[in-house]
Amino acid sequence: MIAVGGLFAALFVLVAARALDLAVLRGPALARLAAMQHHQRIELLSHRGPIVDRSGEPLALSVDVPSIYVRPRELAAHVPAADGRLARLATALHMPLRALRAKLRSRQPFVWLKRQALPREAEAIGRLGLPGVYTVTEGRRFYPHGSLAAHVLGFVGVDSQGLEGLEQRFDRVIRSEPQYLEFDRDARGREMFTGGVRAAPDQGGRLELTLDAGIQEATERELQSGVAAARAAGGAAVVLDPATGEVLALANVPTYNPNEPGDWTDKRWRDRVRNRAITDPYEPGSTFKAILAAAAIEERVVTPGELFFCERGRFQTAGRAIHDTHPYGWLSFAEVIQYSSNIGAAKVGERLGRERYHRYLRAFGFGGRTGIELPGETPGIVRPVQRWTHVDLATLSFGQGVSVTPVQMAAAFAAIANGGTLLRPFVVKRVVAPDGEVVLENEPTAVRRVVSTRSARTTTELLRRVVEHEGGTGTKARLEDFPVAGKTGTAQKVDPSTGVYSSKRIGSFVGFVPADEPRAVILVLIDEPSTSSYGGVVAAPVFRAIAAGVLKRLGVEPPAPIVLARAPRGAPQKPGARRARTAAASSVAETPSFLGLSLREALARAQVSGWDVRVTGTGYVAAQEPMPGTPIVAERRLALRLSPVEAIASP
Repeated sequence: MIAVGGLFAALFVLVAARALDLAVLRGPALARLAAMQHHQRIELLSHRGPIVDRSGEPLALSVDVPSIYVRPRELAAHVPAADGRLARLATALHMPLRALRAKLRSRQPFVWLKRQALPREAEAIGRLGLPGVYTVTEGRRFYPHGSLAAHVLGFVGVDSQGLEGLEQRFDRVIRSEPQYLEFDRDARGREMFTGGVRAAPDQGGRLELTLDAGIQEATERELQSGVAAARAAGGAAVVLDPATGEVLALANVPTYNPNEPGDWTDKRWRDRVRNRAITDPYEPGSTFKAILAAAAIEERVVTPGELFFCERGRFQTAGRAIHDTHPYGWLSFAEVIQYSSNIGAAKVGERLGRERYHRYLRAFGFGGRTGIELPGETPGIVRPVQRWTHVDLATLSFGQGVSVTPVQMAAAFAAIANGGTLLRPFVVKRVVAPDGEVVLENEPTAVRRVVSTRSARTTTELLRRVVEHEGGTGTKARLEDFPVAGKTGTAQKVDPSTGVYSSKRIGSFVGFVPADEPRAVILVLIDEPSTSSYGGVVAAPVFRAIAAGVLKRLGVEPPAPIVLARAPRGAPQKPGARRARTAAASSVAETPSFLGLSLREALARAQVSGWDVRVTGTGYVAAQEPMPGTPIVAERRLALRLSPVEAIASP
């Protein structure tokens, strides 16, 4: 009895020790293992919020699509390896049979066969009736307009994470917080949703953009046509509202379809995805002369009518030769801009000086990021002024030796168009949370005042000559019913392997319309054109086509017909009055300024000097042709453009 009692006591101690080990010592670990086996938690990805244009047109949406997975052990237990249904499964998945067999040999309990499959693929697989092959619904990003605004929108991965563009920049807002579904499994592995099932996870925030889908479509279409016509390697275009800084369109060629983004390992695909308008700095060439003109006029170192000798096309400075495309002699500063003389620009830059010119380059935003919401923006290159040589000052005057991005250049021209204020360009108008709360709302942001209103107006008149006067380099950008102000540019590209200029060129045109009341700043860049390297040939026609579409989309009406006003010829005069008027006229070597005068005052002054006057608009004189300071010609014909007093008031 003692022996038996001792045996039972020992067994009891062993059982108690085992119970203590299982329940106390290893209890928490075993409980976790049991929970992992019987209780599961699935992450439910919420639908990404929509992205819409300024009118509410959807540019990016989320839709429900099937994803197909397999439980290899369950499938292997019911379907032998030689079963012909496996071949049909591979065909339905558009997958090689060898790749499918490799997935089925996995020791993992859960293996994805195809994420975000097409509905017809899921239906074909369902008809096979294979045990262990299941379908689950996931959200997929869908871009209803295909490649429209692809470089602005970006794209997402299979796990609903933003990888490029605004999808990446605002991923946390659009994606929202994930939710989880908890359930238990019985002995056969079947799901038991003891806590109930929610209908669907919440949707992420809504992005409202400044883009206009119609303007974006026209910009992409005309840019693509221009690149094809020039047989170029690529191109970029930017459309800005100069009064607010809103980006109405941003396009790049080549482009891609974010519905099928492609293989990241392919270098050619990476080139298509790159947003060149903000990432690729380039030498602007002669479009930079507009910046030089604004700075020089603001500093009062030059007047539009002042003459410069352009050395018959070749100018030697600091041991370097500067050339013009034509052998010009004496040109007024207005003609220097109109004909795009490098020599004339270099002489004006020398008069302006290194420190002042560098200060204006930085004030116009060059050498720093604009702050646009798109990821990957680069600041361009503006070297410190201490490193500028005499030759650098000359070449920088016509846009060589400095690198800018297309968005920077468009923002700088917008400062001239709006009267002298640099605005931050932006592409996101508003971010709205799922509950309707406005999380972010962008308003026009003034970075700084760069030049005075009067200097900006004078620079605008110089840029109008480029387009509207015969012999100007930008006549191919001219519109029938609207005045255009702009500047052409042709620049050499630097070979990255050698660090010296190559034979490749970039042709560009930057301008704004209508010139008197700007509604849009448009930049067009054609990269490595084959037909012609001049911006006035390859980029200006694209500008014209885009501008026509933009003005039509914005509903801008052509200006009123021109009203002619002539000074009376047959009015009685006092003896000697005609002689006095002739003497007064002959003593004036330059065209006087009528800017800021009322119509009555301007006509009275013009009559005394013997001018034939042509008047457009109402209010006060905002612009004149010939410009103040221009040498007087024999015809004495004067065109005055009037605007309300608010439009011409100095800051």
